[in-house]
Amino acid sequence: MSVASLVRRLGLAIMLSMGIAAAAHADFDEAVATYRAGNSTKAFSEFLALAEKGDRNAQVMAGNMYLEGTGVARDVNKAAQWFQKAATAGHSYAQYALGLLYMTGQGVPKDQAKGISWLDKAAQQGSIFADTTLGDAYANGIGVSVDQARGVGYFRNAAEQNYAPAQLKLASAFFLGRGVARDPVEAFKWAYLSALQLSAANSVVDSYGQSHEVPNLWIAGPSIFPTAGASNPTFTIFALSQRGAERMASQWGTLTN
Repeated sequence: MSVASLVRRLGLAIMLSMGIAAAAHADFDEAVATYRAGNSTKAFSEFLALAEKGDRNAQVMAGNMYLEGTGVARDVNKAAQWFQKAATAGHSYAQYALGLLYMTGQGVPKDQAKGISWLDKAAQQGSIFADTTLGDAYANGIGVSVDQARGVGYFRNAAEQNYAPAQLKLASAFFLGRGVARDPVEAFKWAYLSALQLSAANSVVDSYGQSHEVPNLWIAGPSIFPTAGASNPTFTIFALSQRGAERMASQWGTLTN
């Protein structure tokens, strides 16, 4: 998956849930209502009109709709332009999005140093997405020299804000001893905290392997792992299968036919 696609994967629904919809004027609220009603073309026009007046929240929405191709033909160059305007005005999500575009050169000339700079600005404002992306960058030497300890610091920043993907990355760092002293107990803690957040909105199964959508469907095996295994997963599969079986047995009387 490309770095820029991470912005698109977050989607407009997540942006609206981040508080972007909490603008202090009725016009923006009306545009949000139009979008949520399913009229994306009209919503884009409303957001664009506000964006042209300098509303940085609307600029972010216009940028993301151009990036998604929602309500308007997809245009990464125009998306970058609107993210640039909002980022310069201090909008943390725009800074994060613009940083990712610079990392891959989509909509802007590729400049990873500039991308890291924008991501850092977003992280300084508490962006869990920027923290997690910077953690990956330092862990893997993307646009910066490898510094796994610094990468762990970024993962921890986001993990402590209850961001599940960062919690998993932090768990992996503790389990493998990368950037931090190896500590299986600490690894289990962060993996467990991540698992507690599983829901139909962000996963296929719950922490016991039971499907959110299909009644009485239980899945046991590496297919439910959120990340690729770093070592032989046999015993992990055994443990997950036993956990699921015990849960199923405990709820046997309530299972539907």
